[in-house]
Amino acid sequence: MISLVPFLACFVICAAVEENVLCGPKSCDDAKCPELPEKCKIQNATHNGVFLPSLEMCNCCQYCLENLNEGETCSIGNPSTKMSQTICGPRLSCTLSPNQQYDGTCEKMDTYCVKNQTSFDERKKKGTLGNMEVRKKCDDDGQFLSYNCIPGQSCYCVDVNGSRIFGEMDFTSLPDVDLQCKCSRDLALANIIIGRELNPTEHFRCTANGDYDKFQRINDKFLCVDSSDGAPTYPDELMVNSSLATQLKCYHKGEDDDMYYNKCEKEYVEVLKEVQKYDYDIVFGYTYPKCDPDGTYQAVQENSTHKMCVDKQGEVLNVVDKKTKKF
Repeated sequence: MISLVPFLACFVICAAVEENVLCGPKSCDDAKCPELPEKCKIQNATHNGVFLPSLEMCNCCQYCLENLNEGETCSIGNPSTKMSQTICGPRLSCTLSPNQQYDGTCEKMDTYCVKNQTSFDERKKKGTLGNMEVRKKCDDDGQFLSYNCIPGQSCYCVDVNGSRIFGEMDFTSLPDVDLQCKCSRDLALANIIIGRELNPTEHFRCTANGDYDKFQRINDKFLCVDSSDGAPTYPDELMVNSSLATQLKCYHKGEDDDMYYNKCEKEYVEVLKEVQKYDYDIVFGYTYPKCDPDGTYQAVQENSTHKMCVDKQGEVLNVVDKKTKKF
């Protein structure tokens, strides 16, 4: 299970962490903290900073780097000088000046999302924007946010490069809350790393809007996870076997009275079991259904002779012959 690796690692690390013997309840009583930079005190749209863990023992004092604005002087750090107290702000990077090894100015990041915003702003000034075109939103690292919305129609998930991925919902005025798309983004990244699309038995299941389904199955074990990031709700609810799965708070039955799988996933597993009976690398005569990450059927299914448009439950809408290209 690719999705489980970071979570299992967290379990091991968290279980090994003990109380810090160097820092007690009174360790910070006599701490003399330096004054925060002015921008960090203001924290508005133009004057702000990023708070980080303190460099001092026991993290007694607040530590903040002032965010520099576009065009302001910056430094990438010089080993011979003291630590910098500033950093280029969101969607900005320190671009070195000619003949300078460490110093430069804060300029817009050279990412596709930032370039897309710049292009939008220029076309808006010229009055050449397309119908219903909206300005893309980038995160602080210059990558696309998890969603894109078409006003009055729908919102859908995108990857860090802005390409559409699984996960959508009717238009919402609160996409930051309703469309975080963490499950679909993690799955899209896993597919790239593995080099193929993972099948329903290899990844966590998502919901229709790209979140993690709270009820998950790993081999013959079941558990609850956080819908926002997929982290198991450990140690409150451990992984349990099928006899105890119905007692989990997150439990919800699959389709056709299956304990977990929906119709498409169930069909996939049944075909997989048949194929695994043969001791061959390639087995002919079997067709796997194509399932979306939420366990429903993908819109286009195919066999050796035809392609079919189907609904979410796999009911055929129309059929196209592969040879003739006719319905």
